[in-house]
Amino acid sequence: MERYIWFAPRLTPCRERNRAGAANPTRVARGVLADRTAVITGANRGIGLAIATLFTREGAQCILVVRDRAAGEKTAHTIASEGLEPMVAVADVSDRGEIASAVMEISERFARVDLLVNNAGIFLDEDRVTPPSRMDQLIFDRTLAVNLGGAISMSQALLPSMGNGGRIINVSSTMGQLSDGSEGYAPAYCISKTALNAFTQSLAGELTGRGIMVDCFHPGWARTDMGGPNASVDPTQSAQVALFLATRPQSEKTGLFWRHPGVVIDW
Repeated sequence: MERYIWFAPRLTPCRERNRAGAANPTRVARGVLADRTAVITGANRGIGLAIATLFTREGAQCILVVRDRAAGEKTAHTIASEGLEPMVAVADVSDRGEIASAVMEISERFARVDLLVNNAGIFLDEDRVTPPSRMDQLIFDRTLAVNLGGAISMSQALLPSMGNGGRIINVSSTMGQLSDGSEGYAPAYCISKTALNAFTQSLAGELTGRGIMVDCFHPGWARTDMGGPNASVDPTQSAQVALFLATRPQSEKTGLFWRHPGVVIDW
């Protein structure tokens, strides 16, 4: 069942650019994310890239957490045409040591983090063709280490830098939804997203008193390397849901699972 929660839209003014095409930080118009710092994992392609691009366009100072610095720097240079040039931090989100190093690098440049988007995820080919009764333990462990462990580790590492009004946004999937049942497809991925939803709700309960909202959302079947070329949703559409969650008014209604802006779905 879907529930509708409506919020008034916010309009964003245009921004001016310098002659070279890159936004001039002194002349960037104040978008809905102006003066906010956003950390986005898995940000150099797909949904993560679309979110980072949109957040930059809306005035945020983005930090791209990627595994390959060269790819991340290339992405940052491209996104810079939309606003402030993003910072690049390198980490495999399944490695707590690499996360600690990346967060230390981030904290040296920024006193606070306002937004964390846990987008990095994997959907392994072996998982797509293996039923639950024959699920490989290594595939299961690797999938949960990234899809669940990455979100937990990033959240824990950045929470000390996040204050009242902060937002943690987890990119989930209806493949982890329990209310609609399961066909037994891709068990490791589905279980990882079910667990991510549970973590979202649990963390939201803890952080309500700090004024930090935690939500997750289903991005749709997006045309990415993971979703494939036949997918029906453009990643820019998925990014709009992330922007909605980053900007919706402060509320006690947190720890929710969203499909579209204003549409909450059952677990």
